[in-house]
Amino acid sequence: MKGYILSKRLKKVAKLVEPAAFLVDIGCDHGFLSIELVSNDTVKKALCTDINEGPLSRADEHIKEYKLESRISTLLSDGLLAIKGQESQYPFDAACICGMGGLMGIKIMHEAAGFFMKMDKIYLQLQSDIELVRLYLKKAGYKTEFEDMVFEDGKYYTVIKTHYSGNTNVDGNGNTNIDGSSDTNIDGRSTAINEVDFSLVPEILKKEYDSLSIEESLKYKYNHYDGMDEQVYRDFLEFMIDKYNTIRSFLPDDSERVPVIEKELEIMKLARLTPGDGVLCSKKQI
Repeated sequence: MKGYILSKRLKKVAKLVEPAAFLVDIGCDHGFLSIELVSNDTVKKALCTDINEGPLSRADEHIKEYKLESRISTLLSDGLLAIKGQESQYPFDAACICGMGGLMGIKIMHEAAGFFMKMDKIYLQLQSDIELVRLYLKKAGYKTEFEDMVFEDGKYYTVIKTHYSGNTNVDGNGNTNIDGSSDTNIDGRSTAINEVDFSLVPEILKKEYDSLSIEESLKYKYNHYDGMDEQVYRDFLEFMIDKYNTIRSFLPDDSERVPVIEKELEIMKLARLTPGDGVLCSKKQI
């Protein structure tokens, strides 16, 4: 009998995971997600990694408790850096990156791109900066197949299913920006984001996102996919609109935060509408 309970957000991830031969669970915490996926044979074998010894030790204990040592192994590593360059020895066809900040999640992908570009599916449940995560995936050549949301402990969490497609929308001049303008400029040349040291990436993403129009911002901030939990998505938008209206009410009119808050409110209100009925959310996808 199963003696653990997955959080609602990890249940959402587990439900999205498609059959895989070898999955890596990065930031595995107690290892329960991998245990769930291997126990029900969605995944044939898994590698659990974590940057901290404590969680990894507990994952080891739980793996032994469920007698899955032959199918789940563990590795102390910052993302996949401990095995970088060993892609042939670790032929992952899927990955889960859950429970960490958005920029940390894409840093892991960025620094070990040789692994992620070869995977069939990547599942992300990241806690912050989701608009920058979406923008990074687009610019780095990943195609987002589906997203969903879950409400747990007073917060909304986004789950993303993606894979590397190689399409970065690069034009003949090496531009990858949405509007066709020059991308990252290093030593006077235009450079794809995949080639940039990650220390520069957050600033690049933030600058580009801030430059987007309301309409362009929508698909990176509050994107909607057919098949999402419609009620959760609607409730999320109302929750966020109420939150930002409350923040705005406490700010003086000359606060530098006012334009940012008002732009976000416009994006949210646009997400809540579709042409024709004025009540449904946008179906626009990345």
